[in-house]
Amino acid sequence: MKLVKFNPLVHDINLVAGLIYETDSETFEFYFNNRQNAVKIIGKLVEAGKNNLGHENIYVVTNTENKIFGVLVISFGSGKSIFGNFSLYKKVFNLRIAFKLVLFDMVDSIFCASIDNCDLYLASVAVNYDCRGKGVGKFILKKSLDIAKKNKCKRAVLDVDIYNEAALGLYQKFGFKIYDKKILPWIGGKKGIYNMEFCLY
Repeated sequence: MKLVKFNPLVHDINLVAGLIYETDSETFEFYFNNRQNAVKIIGKLVEAGKNNLGHENIYVVTNTENKIFGVLVISFGSGKSIFGNFSLYKKVFNLRIAFKLVLFDMVDSIFCASIDNCDLYLASVAVNYDCRGKGVGKFILKKSLDIAKKNKCKRAVLDVDIYNEAALGLYQKFGFKIYDKKILPWIGGKKGIYNMEFCLY
């Protein structure tokens, strides 16, 4: 098992997009109606690059046959501005989808952790369903911290849905601590996120 940079010429972009979708399926479906549409849009964002889900920000856990066990999407610091992303969205999608993506980014900015320039942000950590319970999630987190240390980051930061008890438990066992909680009324109930950090220095 190894963590390597995603290569769209080698790795299955649809599988990667599907794993990213699984990290926030409810929100993706709210904006893009169903899994099929959402995965297609995510795949185009991965392929286009120069955005928060662009291929340059993605690592995959794989083996010598390039089977994908899991996905890690990262960014350093605060990343692109919402309106900076809009110009890219207009080039890749029609105006309606571009506006939906900006709205998605705006809602994300309310819930997601505040990121400093010296932070590594783990935007998505996903394990292929067939590979769960085999240590892939821990492997991704360990390699994430290696990336953070190599780049002299002070913290590794991530967000976890308040209802995702399995992920929360994994992160806490690994040493991530909750430092903030954001809960707001949402369609059909409430939406909430724990902001978590692993301090390196």
